[in-house]
Amino acid sequence: MINTQNKKFNKYFYPCLGGIFGGIATSTHWWLFFMPISLFILWSRSDKKTANFLWGFFFILVSHSWLFELHPLTWLGFSWISSLIISISILLVCSLIGGILVYLWGLLSKRILFKKDISEINFLPLITKVLLLSFAWAIGEFILSQTPLFWIGLGEGIVPGDMYLAGLAKWIGASGLCVVQLIIGFWIYLIYEKWKRKYHLKRTFLFGLLIIVILHFFGGLTNPMKRDNGYPVALWQSNMPTREKTNFNNQYINEKLISAQKISVLNNAKLLITPEGTLNNNFDLAFKSKIRMLAGGFRNSTNGLRSSFLGYQIGDKTYTSFIDKYRLVPLGEKIPGFFNIFSRGLSAVGGIQPGSNSRFFKWKSTPPLAIAICYEISDGFKIRKAINRGGELIISAANLDPYPIKLHNQFLSLARVRSIENKRDNILVSNTGPSGLVSEDGRIIKLFDPNTEQNEVVNPNFSTEKTFYTKYGERPLILLFLFLVGLNLYLGKFTN
Repeated sequence: MINTQNKKFNKYFYPCLGGIFGGIATSTHWWLFFMPISLFILWSRSDKKTANFLWGFFFILVSHSWLFELHPLTWLGFSWISSLIISISILLVCSLIGGILVYLWGLLSKRILFKKDISEINFLPLITKVLLLSFAWAIGEFILSQTPLFWIGLGEGIVPGDMYLAGLAKWIGASGLCVVQLIIGFWIYLIYEKWKRKYHLKRTFLFGLLIIVILHFFGGLTNPMKRDNGYPVALWQSNMPTREKTNFNNQYINEKLISAQKISVLNNAKLLITPEGTLNNNFDLAFKSKIRMLAGGFRNSTNGLRSSFLGYQIGDKTYTSFIDKYRLVPLGEKIPGFFNIFSRGLSAVGGIQPGSNSRFFKWKSTPPLAIAICYEISDGFKIRKAINRGGELIISAANLDPYPIKLHNQFLSLARVRSIENKRDNILVSNTGPSGLVSEDGRIIKLFDPNTEQNEVVNPNFSTEKTFYTKYGERPLILLFLFLVGLNLYLGKFTN
């Protein structure tokens, strides 16, 4: 009776623990301890339907727990209790989707790998099957990253936990990092299975350890660029609480901008950048701009309201260039038409319309840029395309208020992976943080204190160099996946 109860407890406890560990590991220094254990638990239960669902559910529940910080939404007209229900519901729905996706991957795993005991599978078929499943997960993350239903997964979650392994992103991107992590998790699972059956495991352990050391060596190989102070850029971390934004009229914003521009000019900056959503709709400067400025704000177009980055040249009162945000937060910014009659959504401005999906921005008097506005930082594919078109620097702007430091850290991790992938400096400017400068190899050069108003200068490098990943993206990954599918089918004829 006690054994039966223990089995039932373990059936649910370990998958939940694995998902929780994975969620904790995402974008924290605890990756090295928690993520390998989490993925070991995933593989050890991947032939169990309930276990897969629970792992995915708790992974998203923990890694995306910042969604609960939407509450309270009373400033948008919701009652306190309805705000609580909405916030919890959004988090639970996202967790359910995560659970379903891992459940589906588990079905594939059971069909491909766990038809029989893994100890009975020869080395080549075993490696082929594990690689195939790992590539399938990675391609799934890549596909999801092209939709608004994705924020952060295994690929980008490795930063800052293991920066040496993350360095492989310049070759294989975040999708490749996802594959590497899953294989490490399986290696630990294979060692455990051999130990449990009292098989020889020395060769398996040493071979896996050697591969991991080699991967870290190649990931750690860098050729850092000499830091150049030739183009100082001022960043204004405005620290304007979103829930109080309606109290900030144009006169107040103009006064703050005058101050920010004066500080920037005194610091000899050539450009001032402000966070996403700094300027109200139809905003005009009450003065002639004293410095080139890229300001987050809103603009009216023929298709409706857009969230944009607005370019002001010296002497301008009105923006003369712009790039619109294309990836919109579901319900927060992108509201289904039928929903408009009930609510303006979960943001102060209501529904806005997406712009062009190109992140390339060529602006007079500055080198070409790749610009990611908030949620777009999770789409490495579009940023890579902008770099291929000539972008020499990445600018990542956001407004992450009222969310906690946990989301700030995830945004920073995403930005650092984008830098490594493309060997580009990345300027970050956010309302409450993170703001600062990330180098082309993912190192943090400067980071402002969160939740404070600051105006400081950073000195980014501009580069035209392209990494292997920048040139080829996910194409090698997809070709390898197709090869593995064919190889698995071929080997299956001789092993079934």
